[in-house]
Amino acid sequence: MIRILLLLLAGMVSAQAPSERRLSFSEKGWELRGERTAIVKDGARDVLQVETGLAYRRDVRFENGTIDFDVQVTRRRSFVYVHFRVAADGEREEFYVRPHKSGLPDAVQYAPVWQGRSAWQLHHGPGGTAAIPFEPGSWMHVRVVVQGRHAALFVEDMMKPALIVPNLAREPRAGYIGFGGFLPTDVPGRGPIARFANVVVRPDAAPFDFAAALAGGSSRVPPQEPAGTIVRAWALSKSFVPKDSQMPALPPAELTREFQRLETGPDGLLELHRHVPVPEGSVVTAAVARVHVRAARAGLYALDLGFSDIATVFLNGQPLFRSDASYSFDRPRREGLIGYDQARLYLPLAAGDNDLSIVISDSFGGWGIMGRFVGGEGLQIEAK
Repeated sequence: MIRILLLLLAGMVSAQAPSERRLSFSEKGWELRGERTAIVKDGARDVLQVETGLAYRRDVRFENGTIDFDVQVTRRRSFVYVHFRVAADGEREEFYVRPHKSGLPDAVQYAPVWQGRSAWQLHHGPGGTAAIPFEPGSWMHVRVVVQGRHAALFVEDMMKPALIVPNLAREPRAGYIGFGGFLPTDVPGRGPIARFANVVVRPDAAPFDFAAALAGGSSRVPPQEPAGTIVRAWALSKSFVPKDSQMPALPPAELTREFQRLETGPDGLLELHRHVPVPEGSVVTAAVARVHVRAARAGLYALDLGFSDIATVFLNGQPLFRSDASYSFDRPRREGLIGYDQARLYLPLAAGDNDLSIVISDSFGGWGIMGRFVGGEGLQIEAK
């Protein structure tokens, strides 16, 4: 009887204390990338230091739980990453910090990565970016908590998250983890931009109440807007490399081929990199997103359109609108963030059937579309 009680007690303790892995940078298993990525000693501390480079642990399978680590950053314009649920090269979830934006609204960022392309322009504001201060040269403690489709990032303050992600973009699946940094080539100075130490992974330990934190929900859609006006699905073509950036006409059928119906996320966002393979070796990629709109009567109907990067709108085969929201650092300064406030179009719909086709092209920062009819009375919208 005593032995049975001891075994039951051991099982309870095991259930209450999930396994913990302390990943020293001196142990085998780290895969280093980048010429200036190195593991060094800092007193008794084993430290990973990076400029532009990465360090992966492919033997760590992480889906839900906690990742703790310490990090140092500099004042230089740079980007410092923690990767999690890495499925393969170019397929992952990530948080990163922008040390040069200390205290600004996008000092930290969540982004999914599809086909090696980060979708940071599609995930901003509440649930995507947040303002926190950084102290260059000082060690900061960081914690990532992941549970299903939710994630939270803590910086220094382990009680209050700096950023809560209510809906991770990728499907919850176990993957490996990594740390890294990126330094743009035009940034002056020398030396590592980030140093990492004291990595601890606790699978299935999620010491944060997401249900309480997310009470009330989070969305790009203002609560007063009727949800029925949002375009909830698009018919999406195959991808192609546009030969003319101005897109004066719809691409020929042999480029786009068959269309697939794809539903959007709760806020109306459709992430194209998630669904459409990019042509090998291409920088700029395009696809056609279309919906069939049946109007009870002819008239002007307002459509709020969010897009990344370039949108060319065709109504019943005729070009109606084009706008370039590509990221530009200084010519002119432009972030290229997607949102319903990017453009309002007044569509001259005919009574009956109308074809709304939008060519969406992207080169950097995320490939997406979102549409919302203002009011939308008397309209039937179908993706086909």
